[in-house]
Amino acid sequence: MEVLSTGIPTLDDALGGGLIEDSNLLIVYDTYSKGWAVAFEVLRNRIKEGDFGVIIDSVLPVSALEMELGAINFNLSSEGNAGNLAVVDVFSSFYGLEYVSNFVYTDKNIDAGTFLPKYERLYRRILEEKIGKRRPIGLDVTMDGLAFLFGEENFISIFQRIMAMKERARITEERKRPVNIFLLNRGRASERLVAWTSLYSQYVIDFSSPNAPFEETMIVRKSPLPEFNPLKSRYRFRLVNGKVELTPVPL
Repeated sequence: MEVLSTGIPTLDDALGGGLIEDSNLLIVYDTYSKGWAVAFEVLRNRIKEGDFGVIIDSVLPVSALEMELGAINFNLSSEGNAGNLAVVDVFSSFYGLEYVSNFVYTDKNIDAGTFLPKYERLYRRILEEKIGKRRPIGLDVTMDGLAFLFGEENFISIFQRIMAMKERARITEERKRPVNIFLLNRGRASERLVAWTSLYSQYVIDFSSPNAPFEETMIVRKSPLPEFNPLKSRYRFRLVNGKVELTPVPL
């Protein structure tokens, strides 16, 4: 399969070349970390390459998500209105919020028992109405948020079934294969949840922020590429003027 650039040369090098299409990237971070910004920087860069963003939001109202993204100069409404991304708004679906924006998709009848078929229906709508022949870049904000809404045990079961659906689509459908990015805040997650999401992720990046907001440490824990070098897996991460900065740290 094709290896796709993240648009961040230092990150591509850290991963061993980039992201394999149809792969999963898990980004784990702690309470005060801005490591999640890397996911949106990758999304921004892939949109520039012609891909389409699908954000699954389970933790924030859309307005609050937009404010958070302001820190990295990512304009959610502008990208959505330009036809570059859609939001599957699980949070608003659960709490009965509705938006007039045509890039925000909700289903007020979603609950833990019916999530999977209703999520698949929303995703198929986005495929038909928005994505077309473009490659989807999925971004889950966040895995721990979904586990909170559904209950951790139930969510792990749902997650396994989503992985099976992804594999079935790979076998049966002729379209550009997606890349999925999972965000997970370890301060809101059990070790068990981290272990399960890591299992289903071909790439794992771990951020720690004892010196936040000045700088953080980024470690690439896992990559499937043969060019991945564990000796080049530790980096200093900073967010400066809304831009991601990564500097190698010798081991």
